Formats: sequence, C-alpha cells, structure tokens
Amino acid sequence: MTQQARDIHALGNDGELHAVRMGDPSARPIVFLHGITGSRRYWEKRVLPLARRNRILIPDLLGFGLSPKPHLDYTVPRFRQTVRSFLEREGVAGRPHVLVGHSLGALIAVDYAVNHGADVEALVLINMPRFHSSEEAHRLFWLGSPSYRKLLNEHSIAQNISQMRRSGVDLFLKYVVRFPWGVLADCRKFTMRSLTSTLEHCLLNYRVDENLQRLEPRPVLLLHGRRDGVAPFSHVEELPKIYPWMRLEAIPSSGHHVFLTHTRRCLRAIEEFLGGSL
Repeated sequence: MTQQARDIHALGNDGELHAVRMGDPSARPIVFLHGITGSRRYWEKRVLPLARRNRILIPDLLGFGLSPKPHLDYTVPRFRQTVRSFLEREGVAGRPHVLVGHSLGALIAVDYAVNHGADVEALVLINMPRFHSSEEAHRLFWLGSPSYRKLLNEHSIAQNISQMRRSGVDLFLKYVVRFPWGVLADCRKFTMRSLTSTLEHCLLNYRVDENLQRLEPRPVLLLHGRRDGVAPFSHVEELPKIYPWMRLEAIPSSGHHVFLTHTRRCLRAIEEFLGGSL
C-alpha cells in the first residue's frame, strides 16, 4: 500500500466525501467532479435534466465544500483515490459509469480512467487545463484569475479591469448574472492547505499529457470555451488530431466556466454524446 493510500485509509469514516445523489439508483451512473474551490453546488441544480434517465452522483472533492479537509498533500492521485473510495461505498465501482469533470475535475477524471479504465464508459472533460510548463501555468493563472493574484498579494483594481478587457465585458456580465450565489459561497469552503497544495501539485506543476498518453481509447467529449483565459482553448484544440476517439466542441462566447454560462448547450452536447457513443 502506498503512503497516499495509507493516509486515505487512516481518514476512516470521517474522510468520507460529502455528496448529493439524484435520479434512478438503477440507471447508468454519471459522476460529476468540480474544479478547484468548487463544490457539488457547481452542478447540482443544473444537471437535473440528466437525472430523468441517469443516476447522478456529485461529491465535494477532498479539501473543498463540506468534505473533510485533512492536513496532507493534495495531489491528483489522492483525489482519484478518494473518489474511488466514494464510488465503492456507493456500489458504483466495478460497474460501468461516466465521469464528467470541470477543470481540476477533468484532470482527476482522466487519472481515474487511466487507473480504473474497465469501469469508465466515457469521459466528458470541460475546460481541461493543459499546460506545458510551470512557468506557463503561473502566467496564465496570474493573467486570468483574480483569486490567484490575491493569493500572491498582487491583487489590484487595475489588473482586474485589464483582465475584464482581455476576456470581454460581455463575458464578465454573463458571470455576474449566471454565477450561482451558492457556488460563490462555497468558493470559500477550503483551508489554506487544501487550496495551495492543490494549486501546487494539481495545476501549476501537473502535466495532463502524461496521463493522456496512457489513456486507453474510449469516447471522450471535450467541452471548452474559446475565450478561456486560464485553460486556453488553443491548448486542447489539437487533441482530437492526436487521439481520434476524442471529440471537441468549442463554445465561442464562453470562458472557463462554460457549464455555467452555456448550461443548456452543455447539457444538450452531453446527452447527444452519451446517447450516441454508448
């Protein structure tokens, strides 16, 4: 047993992920994984249409939302292992299921599929970050995330205005109107350890290409906003050429939170993808 596995085992029952469940328990399971600082509420109300014909499971990832926040290293393998333990308790592990991940959640979904590929029917990867170096990741986060600048004590109104101009005022207004208050409230439900360790190990210093190269062919839908300033569209645009089983759907007028700004379009794309690929 690895050190990470021992750490997770040592969490015991108190380490169980908080989650919401909806839909038919006997139907195909779809598991939704949120991004950094997110929670189950990123998805909860918006995926109700999918619950009519599917079993929906939405956990708060370790360190975020209402899940435990132990003082340990937050790595992609650790997130994957806690998600696996959660699905074992739900009786889903060992059965075919679909993973839908946003940003950090997309990275975890890929790692999960590499390690538990026999169980994963399909992947939906929304605004998946793909960085070529730590320096590039830092630059993009600094330019595209006011929360990241604030964490580095480099936050200013002028920088926020510059970011808004780069991304477009219309996109800023979409976020103001469509970002749920519950999601904003949950954006503070983390510890400094869970936030900074996740940033360090899973985003700034993480290269998803290493896992993509190990991923066995399976249906993969990439949903991505063309105006994503944190996880640029240009970084995923070539993936279907490298991996022919991947399908990319670009949404021109959206950024990093395409599922919130274009919920109906995303749900329609997911339903069509799952209906046609499984």
